[in-house]
Amino acid sequence: MKETYRDEWRVIVTLMPRRPADLGLTGLDEIAEFVAVAEPITVAVLPRRLGNLGFVSMGDRLVSRDVEGDYRRRCDEIAAELRQRPQVDEVTVMCTETHTCSHCRLRWEVLTADEAADDSTNQDEHSVEGEPVCCDKAIDEFRAERGIPQLAEGVVAYRNPDRPGVLLCREHGYGWAGLVPLKSDDLPDGGVCTYGDPAEPSDQCGRDVLIVKAGESA
Repeated sequence: MKETYRDEWRVIVTLMPRRPADLGLTGLDEIAEFVAVAEPITVAVLPRRLGNLGFVSMGDRLVSRDVEGDYRRRCDEIAAELRQRPQVDEVTVMCTETHTCSHCRLRWEVLTADEAADDSTNQDEHSVEGEPVCCDKAIDEFRAERGIPQLAEGVVAYRNPDRPGVLLCREHGYGWAGLVPLKSDDLPDGGVCTYGDPAEPSDQCGRDVLIVKAGESA
């Protein structure tokens, strides 16, 4: 499942000064003339941190049970106040959104239509546009919600098409985009998982991919 986090809240303000006072230029009437700028001025107004209480500073989550909502409300208050100013032309509340997978916590990325149709980037012939690529649990959840057949049963290993010598067992290869799923018939001579540091044989998985672990289905 995709999770969205919002932070770096800010209010983007477009100013169109019409008089010196709009820019704080006061007290110069007798010695200066004001020429209006041809283009609007855009500035970012940042809300004060929730944890900044003036006399003490602490983490936002220590003072709020809804950090995202409180920042949004604080920015809305700032925006409402700024919209009343005559020199303010436009006000927009913005934030930065980060999308992650609820299962593996990696950045949420999905297949494009072209990637879903390409055997070098899709999981199998059932892959579709919008399918996540981060982990097998996300793919399984995505397919279950849409009635799409789960990743092929009977897969015993995965091979990297760009590096034929790389063979990964189901545990280490399942869910990685771009790997080719293999069944036992594709490995008449068997094979072992090469996952790990090639310079340290003791760190490699070395599992015989044709031997099914207890609890797994072939």
